[in-house]
Order: sequence, then structure tokens, then C-alpha cells
Amino acid sequence: MKKNLTDNEIVEITYHGRGGQTAITASQLLAQLAFEKGFKDAIAIPIIGAERRGAPIQAFTKISKNKPIKTYDSVVNPDYIMVFDTSLLEIPRVKETIKEGVTLLINSAKPIDLSLFPKNLKIYLVDATGICINRGFMHSSGPILNIPMLGAFGKITGYYDLKIMEKVLKKEFGENRLEKNMSVANDGYESVREA
Repeated sequence: MKKNLTDNEIVEITYHGRGGQTAITASQLLAQLAFEKGFKDAIAIPIIGAERRGAPIQAFTKISKNKPIKTYDSVVNPDYIMVFDTSLLEIPRVKETIKEGVTLLINSAKPIDLSLFPKNLKIYLVDATGICINRGFMHSSGPILNIPMLGAFGKITGYYDLKIMEKVLKKEFGENRLEKNMSVANDGYESVREA
């Protein structure tokens, strides 16, 4: 379940989402979570173009326990992939990033057809959309998926816990939004399951 980091290892995470699903914010928050946990370096690499809401987007985060990160290019061979929308799994450029050895975290309430993926993958599911709907964690274009997805990611990796999330979310979004943020973070953390 958890990938143990060696001293010189850089872990790379790719996010596949749609405009408005908060994947880019998730990449930035994960970098902050890693710093708060004591990682030596962390960078978020958003790919921002002229995409409209609902269009496929990508973002990346690189984190390192003990050495500085000197590359700022996009991730080609990720260790982890977060998929915010299952319909993106049908897009060839998304499929191409899913290779043996990758750990996938997919926002889905339904079981996933495992035959669609290469062997030797770890696949985890969390119903981030359902969590957001149940908690009223929405904005004008739909559910705010980043916080429950990051809660689930913390659980499956062990890179940070809910206390670290609370600290970062309070700093980033303020005290008045903390309770709601933490309720969806906790739901993601507690409900993530292996496919």
C-alpha cells in the first residue's frame, strides 16, 4: 500500500481531471502538505492553457524526502496517478500514462473493470464526488474534489495524515472553512479502498 521513499528518490504524481474539478489546486496543496510533513522539496507543475470548464486537464507534483528537485518539466513516468473523472480513462493520452508499477487513485463510486489496465498496478477507489455531494462541498460548477482526493492519497501513501492536512487547510483557506474541509478530507481518508 505505501511506497517507502529512499533517501534520493523523487516521487512523481500526475493528476487527470476536468476544468473546474480542482485537480490543479490539488497538485499545489499536495506540495504544501509534503513541505509541512518535512519533505526537503516539493513542486507543483500545473498545465494551464485555454481549456474551458469540463475540458480535460493535467497537473503534476514532485516531492522529495532528502534532496532538492532540479527538474521542472511535466511528469512522464508517474509513481501515482489521481483520476478525478472516470471518463478520462477512455482518452488515449491518459491511458498511455498508466503503466506497470503505477498506483492509481480513482474517483469512482462504482467498481472499475480491472481488465482495462496493465498488470502489476495498485488501484484504489474513493467516491470523492459522493462525499462532496453528501457534505454540500460544492462550487458553481460542481463538487470540489481536491480535498477528499488528497485525504484518500494521504491514507494510501502514508506521506501525511489528517493532522498535517488540518494545518495546511487552515493556513490556506482559513478557520471558517476548516470544519467543512476536514469533514470531506476525513471521509476520503476513511473510505478509500483497494479495487
